[in-house]
Amino acid sequence: MRLVAPVYKFNPRQERILEFKGYNRKTVIDDGEMRDMYNLSSDEFPCLSQRKPRAVYDEGFEYPTAMITKNKKLAVISNKQFSYDGVIYPSLKLSDETYMVPINSKICFFPEKKYFDVVIEDIGDMAAEKSLTDITVTITTSTITFPSGGFSALFFIGDAVQMKAKGEGTDDLNISAVIQSITDTSITFPEETFISLIGEGETEKEIAVESISVDRSCPDLDFVMESNNRLWGVSNKDNTIYACKLGDPTNWTYFQNTSLDSYYAQQGTDGEWTGCAAYSKHLLFFKEDYIHKVYGSTPASYQIETAQCHALEKGSSKSVAIINETVLYKSRLGIMAYSGGVPMLISENFGTDIYTDAVAGTDGIKYVVSVLEGGEPRLLVYDMERFLWHKEDHMRARDFCYHDGRLLCINDDDNKIYEMIPSGEVEEKEPIEWMAELGPFDEFIEDKKVYSRLKMRLKLADLAELTVMISVDGGDWERIEHLNAEYDRAIVLPIVPRRCDKFAVRFEGKGRCRIESLVREYRQGTINGGVR
Repeated sequence: MRLVAPVYKFNPRQERILEFKGYNRKTVIDDGEMRDMYNLSSDEFPCLSQRKPRAVYDEGFEYPTAMITKNKKLAVISNKQFSYDGVIYPSLKLSDETYMVPINSKICFFPEKKYFDVVIEDIGDMAAEKSLTDITVTITTSTITFPSGGFSALFFIGDAVQMKAKGEGTDDLNISAVIQSITDTSITFPEETFISLIGEGETEKEIAVESISVDRSCPDLDFVMESNNRLWGVSNKDNTIYACKLGDPTNWTYFQNTSLDSYYAQQGTDGEWTGCAAYSKHLLFFKEDYIHKVYGSTPASYQIETAQCHALEKGSSKSVAIINETVLYKSRLGIMAYSGGVPMLISENFGTDIYTDAVAGTDGIKYVVSVLEGGEPRLLVYDMERFLWHKEDHMRARDFCYHDGRLLCINDDDNKIYEMIPSGEVEEKEPIEWMAELGPFDEFIEDKKVYSRLKMRLKLADLAELTVMISVDGGDWERIEHLNAEYDRAIVLPIVPRRCDKFAVRFEGKGRCRIESLVREYRQGTINGGVR
């Protein structure tokens, strides 16, 4: 009996990648998914391609911090000043933390509690107060007259106000009522408002007061949105959900048992409010571990349901965006999608990567989100039609806005406003650098195997460059090919034959390149022989 050396027979095999499926940082990924990438896009899926160049929409703002669109015109807060359709209104003093909420003809500013009327171009206060001391007022059953004026400049017919007075016999002057008419020195309330102060046979009465104030208040709101011609907000000060009077953001205490009424409801859950969203079927108010859902169409029918779930992360209030009846937002777990039931995680592909401080926008198809990873910015894009993630570059966004069919972004690096997805062709001043890393490929077979070559079909634009690199069994990257001519054909890239468990491919390019397919060839070994 003698031992015979085993004989290896290798059968040629191929594995094809015809779909490049996007970004995936999980431990095990599918063929066509990329463990790392830079400046790629799903625009030409199933091919691998680069993002479109961005266009500067406006670079005339010194330090823009927020923007919205109103009546097809852009409103921007820049260098703590407000501009609308290119006109600056210096009398409106704002801050870097100011945010804007549009409602009917107004743009409201928080936390300043100011508004700008876009029709009459007027600036006003959402809250107002007028106080007088040591005076004598004259009252009838419904009207109070003051010795000095200024009331008609602060208050308006229909305002719900609180009047508070101090002094002997002034208890019945402490009222909450709606203004029926107003002059510079007098206010008329509903009939018989002061009937208890008027003696029998009297038509009016003078009352000396130590102090008296008329107040139209607005709560201190941390997050505000508009829905169905109301402003809705939440306050961490008293853990309460508020809504203004229908169509009137200056009235938050209007309670007349009508459909126009204001609304408020204090909540019992722990934690700070983190944001809000106007979903089509109900309203969403977020804490990190709760979603408070407001149902109903009038104050009398409002109902609140609370769900404990992965809700909006603190510091990511600007990550909320709505695409096709789905609310997307950043939770502590990752990017969530809410469609009326339990929020679902859609960022499993991020693996163990931890992102914070999300700011997002959408063009109605893609969810573009700027995040921080260990303090470093990342720009990620989720295609809602193809369910694919792609990583673009390191742009840090301050704010997004969908305006005139374009998704705009304030770039924190250069203080310019960019079109993220330009509406037309944009001249590419400098070739975009990009990268894609596929694999490692493991055929999940126990037999020995030898990788022999790669085949790929690609289109390389004129003056573009492409470098192809491989890494075997987790080793260093080795360059196997560099292309810098115009290609529109299949090419074969040889790999030095070697036995390995797995290998990865890395493409590094500059300029436009579309990779349509990638085929890897290998030979699987079987052992024949034995003892004879």
